[in-house]
Amino acid sequence: MAKWPTGIKPRGKGIQIELWRHGKRAYSEIIQGDAHKKSDLAAAIKHRNKLKARLELGLPLFLEDTGHRTFEMVAQKYLNTLDTDPRTIREYYNQLARHWEPVFSGWPIHEITTAAVKDALADIDLAQKTKKNILIPLSGVFGYAGIIPNPAHGVKFGKRQKARVERYKPEDRDKVLSKLEGQDHVYFALLFATGLRPGEACALEWSDWDGEQLHICKQITKGKFKDRTKTFKNRDVYVPQWFRPILLNHSTRFEGGYIFKNTQGNPYSQTRYLNKAWAKAHKQARIRLRNPYTCRHTRAAELLSTGISDADAASQLGNSPAVFLNTYSEFIIEYSDRKDFSRFEPQHKHHTETEKTP
Repeated sequence: MAKWPTGIKPRGKGIQIELWRHGKRAYSEIIQGDAHKKSDLAAAIKHRNKLKARLELGLPLFLEDTGHRTFEMVAQKYLNTLDTDPRTIREYYNQLARHWEPVFSGWPIHEITTAAVKDALADIDLAQKTKKNILIPLSGVFGYAGIIPNPAHGVKFGKRQKARVERYKPEDRDKVLSKLEGQDHVYFALLFATGLRPGEACALEWSDWDGEQLHICKQITKGKFKDRTKTFKNRDVYVPQWFRPILLNHSTRFEGGYIFKNTQGNPYSQTRYLNKAWAKAHKQARIRLRNPYTCRHTRAAELLSTGISDADAASQLGNSPAVFLNTYSEFIIEYSDRKDFSRFEPQHKHHTETEKTP
């Protein structure tokens, strides 16, 4: 094994330089070069000697324009240069501040390796999907710093078996709806009837309704109004006959404006108040509580049970055909095999608001 000069050793495809003070590492970075080449090794020694002299004189080890940048320095500049909506920038800021800066604070950006990122992820108690999300801004920081290869790109997640997509049987759906009243009943009946995303439903206005279809072109999500859908595509969603009387009897019909309004007369910026009624209805109906998003899955299965094409069903839900096939493949197989076709027969009686059981 070759004996390397103090504070210098090969590291991957570069040369690592380290300085110590009072028995603790005071600085570390990886520079480009091959430690086995005399010229590169001599340049590394010269660079380390300059850094050591600055350390002994109490001077800053590096200036920003020299390229020796700390993680937090680069992260802040990355956020400042983002050209996207403020909510995304805020999310990235929170993810970096919460998960990455406590780990890499003070680290020179070029010293952070894929192994270091993996070690940090292992200590973060989050679901795999969330871990993938918090890697996005971290990857952006490394990309902004011009680090090749990007350390975040080396993190791979093992494949997991796809969880079964849940749905409501018609009898369970109607039991839950029968325990809801007023606007709560209209809102969740709409989700079952159309498969809209909650944010799309909250953003609906009476002008979006033409008597047969709802025009979906906006959403309210995380407290913010957006004049676009999640997929950046507008669509018209057919409203089944059973739900139309419920919608037309809704108290806000003659007020105009938003279909769903809070006690102050404003649209719902959050669905937590509606979701409280949803949870209460399940308890009263003695039905296992599921996420309101399950209404969307239920509508997907219902559409497929009628025999329409998966492309048409995807269009109604606002999915691309590829996403729809990936999400609801088990339903497609089920109905293509004509299994349990009767579960969503159109002649099944839906409860309307006037038909609710006590």
